[in-house]
Amino acid sequence: MNTYPRTFSHIGISVSNEENAVKFYSDFHGPVDLIEPAVIFEEKNAPIRQMCIDMLGPSWGLFKIAHVFTSDKIGVEKFEFKKQRNAKRF
Repeated sequence: MNTYPRTFSHIGISVSNEENAVKFYSDFHGPVDLIEPAVIFEEKNAPIRQMCIDMLGPSWGLFKIAHVFTSDKIGVEKFEFKKQRNAKRF
């Protein structure tokens, strides 16, 4: 059974500052496609809100999310959680 290489569309990571993380990835990769940082749970009817509840559970409360994509379209999804330990609050 051949198991490698495997493909994937994106990874998710937790960051302490969403805007700094977006800048870092943009500086590192050069020009990137970007889904700008957004605060989740402020807009009660946003479809992404329900997706995040399904993925993370309802107890996370307010958090930011953004995506950058490399030139080969691998996505890096970044989460900045308000409840994250040692995080700079937004």
